[in-house]
Order: sequence, then C-alpha cells, then structure tokens
Amino acid sequence: MKIIGIILIAALCAAVGETFLSYGMRRIGDIDWRSPSQWAGWFGTVITSPYIVIGTALLACFFFLYLVSLSQADLSFVMPLTAFSYIAAAFLAKIFLKEQISWLRWSGIIVIVLGITLIAMGSGNSPVHASPVKAENTAVSE
Repeated sequence: MKIIGIILIAALCAAVGETFLSYGMRRIGDIDWRSPSQWAGWFGTVITSPYIVIGTALLACFFFLYLVSLSQADLSFVMPLTAFSYIAAAFLAKIFLKEQISWLRWSGIIVIVLGITLIAMGSGNSPVHASPVKAENTAVSE
C-alpha cells in the first residue's frame, strides 16, 4: 500500500499548493486587462510573491509524485485517488482562507470520499500494473 501513501502525499501537496496560490492571488488582486501597461508589473508581482512561489513548488512536488505513482500503478487507480486533494482543499479553504462552504459543496465532498473509497477497495489484490509497457528501442542502426 506504499503507492496509496505516495498518492495521498501528492494530493496533499496539490491542496496546500492551491491554497497558497489562492491566498497569494487574493493579496495581489485582480489585473485590469484593459490596461496592457500594467500587465508587466502585475506579472512581476505574481512571480515574486512568496505565496505563489511556495504554491508553485508544492504543485511541482505533486506533479513529480503523480509521475512516480503512474510509473507504479494504473491510471484508473491513481487518478481517482488524487481527488483527495479536493477534500483537503475544501478543509484548507474553510480553515485558512475563511471561505464559506455550502451544504451542497459538503455533499459533493462526501460523494468524492465515497468514490475514493470504492476505487481504493476495488483495486483487487494490487493496484500495480499487471504488465508494464516497456519502451522499445527506436534507435536507427546504420
């Protein structure tokens, strides 16, 4: 079950990363798209914001762990488990960003939890590839 741990850490990185991005962008504010002269300054503020940098780094960590997961398990197993990030993001948004989450959104989160549970339980003996696809040697011989 090591792969489930990797996927859950990846999903947590995604949720925390998205939370940092949201917080950072709220601090920066919206851009006036009608004023191209302000675009460079806004972009500079975005890429130098520590919240945006941390969020981007965490999302890069998610992507790396996602690739690791895909190398060890089927996409049909890995992808649904990454939905754990939606659950974590909702809790992080509620706690740290003080977002109001409606009962309809909480209902959706419950449906996601049930789906993740079904995927994890229905994986059979192992979520690992039955027979991995190996890259063929495509070098041209002279």
